[in-house]
Amino acid sequence: MALPRALQQLSRVRFTGPELGDRPRGRIGSRVSLPIAAVVLIWSIVELVSLGVNHTTGPELYGVLVAALAVGVAAANLMLLASNRTHVVATVVVAILWAVIALGGIAGTIAHVIGPVAGHGPVDLRPRPIAAPLVFTALGVLGELALLSSQRLGVRRVHHPGEE
Repeated sequence: MALPRALQQLSRVRFTGPELGDRPRGRIGSRVSLPIAAVVLIWSIVELVSLGVNHTTGPELYGVLVAALAVGVAAANLMLLASNRTHVVATVVVAILWAVIALGGIAGTIAHVIGPVAGHGPVDLRPRPIAAPLVFTALGVLGELALLSSQRLGVRRVHHPGEE
C-alpha cells in the first residue's frame, strides 16, 4: 500500500547530525526577536515596580507574583535568544511559563471583574481597572512570539534518486 504523497515527503526529512544543536536563524527571526524580547523584559520590570508599590495587600499580591514571574521568564527568554545554540528543554519550559503568564493576565481580569471576596484578607476599596491585567496576556503573547519566531529546527531534505 502506497503512502500518501505528504507522508512520502515527510519520510524524506531527516534531522541533521552535529548541526542539530546549532540554531540556524532566519533573517526575520534574528532581527526582530531580540529587540522584542528586550522590550518585554523592560516592560515586565516596569510592571513589577508599579505593582510592587500599589498592590500590597491580600489577593493583590498575585499580580506582583505574576509580574515577578514575567521578569524572570523575560530574562531567560532574552538569554535563550542571545545564545547560539538551541536549548530544547529550556525553550519548552520558557514557552510554558509564557503561557502561564498570559493566563495570569486573563485570571487577573476575571478577579478585577468579580472584585474582592469576603475572607480573602484585607479589602482595598480602590477602583479596579478591568483590562489592566491583560498587560500580562500581551507580555506572554509577545514573549512567546519572540521565542518561537527565532527557533527553527535544523532539518534537511534527503533526496532519493529516481523519486519525484
